[in-house]
Amino acid sequence: MTRDLLPGPLRDRLRFTFYIVALCLFFITGLICASILAAQSASKKAVPIEKRIGDLEKDVMRLQRQTNLFNLDALPDNLMLCDKKVPIFKDDIRERFERELFQFLENKGLLTVVIKRYFKNLQMMNEEAQRVGVPQDLVYVAVTESYLNPRAFSRANAAGMWQFIKETGKREGLYINDNIDERYNVKKSTRSALTHLKRLNGEFNDWLLAMAAYNAGPGRVREVIENQNTRDFFDMYLPEETERYVFRVLALKEIIANRERYGIKIDDKELYRPLILSEVTIEVSREFHSNILSKSMDVSYRTFRMNNLHLRKYRLPKGTYRINVPAEKKDIFIKKLKAYEYITIL
Repeated sequence: MTRDLLPGPLRDRLRFTFYIVALCLFFITGLICASILAAQSASKKAVPIEKRIGDLEKDVMRLQRQTNLFNLDALPDNLMLCDKKVPIFKDDIRERFERELFQFLENKGLLTVVIKRYFKNLQMMNEEAQRVGVPQDLVYVAVTESYLNPRAFSRANAAGMWQFIKETGKREGLYINDNIDERYNVKKSTRSALTHLKRLNGEFNDWLLAMAAYNAGPGRVREVIENQNTRDFFDMYLPEETERYVFRVLALKEIIANRERYGIKIDDKELYRPLILSEVTIEVSREFHSNILSKSMDVSYRTFRMNNLHLRKYRLPKGTYRINVPAEKKDIFIKKLKAYEYITIL
């Protein structure tokens, strides 16, 4: 109705102006779109063709590796654990192994962190394995127990990287009270766990049975041997958790040792710094604050505590303490501690 009130020439002029404005906007929009497409095209042309082909080849290889994970022909035909050959050719053994392998491979983010932790702790754990005189494959027990988290604590009150319960830890020489809990001492607990496994192997004369006993207790393994007429782990009927436990150890060893085969590529520069600790034993004649130790190491309190999780309180009573010190800080640590008359280096 308003349109009819406008004179004819004015209405025609407004219509013409509208068309001109719309045409200009359309033209400007076209120019902007053309500029964006040209910039994108130039950006693509700027990338060397060799690099683009290389990137495509990497994508194809990555997809192929992921596809091969579920191709049973790509799985290993030869598996060893503590120098014992695993009969992977048997259907039930392969099924039990694949169950654990594929479950782990569903979480490659977690596996990446676990593998980095493995190499972070490997030197320390191998040194302890040599010291105790046991196969280095036993380090995979700690990987299975806690994913190498030194602060791990379970609902069953198992603690530390090796998941000791208090009773077993104390039997293997770990000092545990309100102020100190050596289940969290990565060096000492590793030594005690490997000693415990060595003791179990001495009883059963089989490292796989030693691992099963580490999980279920030696009494359960003795019961199985007595009632099932076998000493072969793979022929034993055990609690499902214990049966799976040994296969988890085996699966984690396979993945870590052949990580690129399973699509987990980690450059050396991405690995965590190796944990290289020196152990210093001190005797303190009176109560003291633990920050004295961190200051003497010349590290942050958090760094000190992460290396000495077994020291559970800020203020500690007089007594003897095993202190883990970054190897490069050992000399300065000992030098600074000598300034405290109530601290003796043993």
